[in-house]
Order: sequence, then structure tokens, then C-alpha cells
Amino acid sequence: GGDVMSFSDLENGVLRGNKRAPYALSVPFSKDDPRRRLALDKMDNRIHFGLNCGAKSCPPVKKFSADAIEEELRIVAQAFCEQDDNVGINEEKYELSLNTILNWYRSDFAESKEKLPEAVVGFLRNDKRAKLQRMIDSKKSITVKFTTYDWGTNASNQKKHKSSALIVDEKSVTALLST
Repeated sequence: GGDVMSFSDLENGVLRGNKRAPYALSVPFSKDDPRRRLALDKMDNRIHFGLNCGAKSCPPVKKFSADAIEEELRIVAQAFCEQDDNVGINEEKYELSLNTILNWYRSDFAESKEKLPEAVVGFLRNDKRAKLQRMIDSKKSITVKFTTYDWGTNASNQKKHKSSALIVDEKSVTALLST
């Protein structure tokens, strides 16, 4: 038998190096938990651009491979940050508007909200990167705001179903319980 884990255990316990989830009071794995051995020593904050909870504000679902994980994480981080809904820059007002994911997991990106512009600029390209870099280089205060998270589903190809199709088949339940 392997280790039993929830998606939260995988994200926060393993991938984030046993860090407390934004909604949790403690870390996923206690010091005596044998799963603690699976926690990464060094967390890569780009995982937040590759994980998906199914909400519209989440990054899109992607498939990753061990052989190309570095390049794949670089690509998803840039793609996520290139979208104005996720990283919006108003150079005239010195405002940076960020997806709420960067607020929830701020400690994975920067030691403070004020340092987020410096953390985000590395994920940007071309004009967008140049705008934010000019703002940072000016040493003027940048107002960091967070967008409202859209918990609506980002599922596509949804199919209508008949409620009668959801009726439990007694034989199936009996077979399931007897295994």
C-alpha cells in the first residue's frame, strides 16, 4: 500500500513543502506523519500556475511530464501572467492588479505584498514586462490590488442530463459493497 492523500495534501504537503494552506490552521503533515518524507525541500512557486481547482479564475488544466517539467512550468507561468485578468498593469496610476491566487499564496512568491511586483515581473514578457519593470525601476510606490476570484466552473462541453439517470441501481450498489 501507498500513502493516502487528498488533493490538498498533494498541493500543500508535497508540492509546497508542507506549508499551511491559506484556509488551514496547521501544516498538512505533522512531524510524526510518515508522508512528511514526500514533502519537497524546495518549493517552486510556478506550481500555482499549473494546478487547477476547476474554477474560472484557475489556470487551465495542463498535462505535465517529468522530462520537460521545467519548460512546461515556465510556459504555464508566462501564459497565466500574460492574461490581463491575472496580471493587469496600469502604468499611469502605478497599479498592479493580480489574480487572488497570488494573494492566497503570497508567501510562496514574495515576503510582502509590496515585493510582489518584483516577483511577478520575471513571469512576464515583452511590453508587459517592460511596463512593470519601468514602474519598479522608478522606485515609486506601486499599489497592488487583487481581483475577485471567479469560482464559476471553467468546464466546457457540459452535457445536460436527466435526473432519472442519477437513480442508484440496487445491483450496482450491492456489487460495490460486496467487493
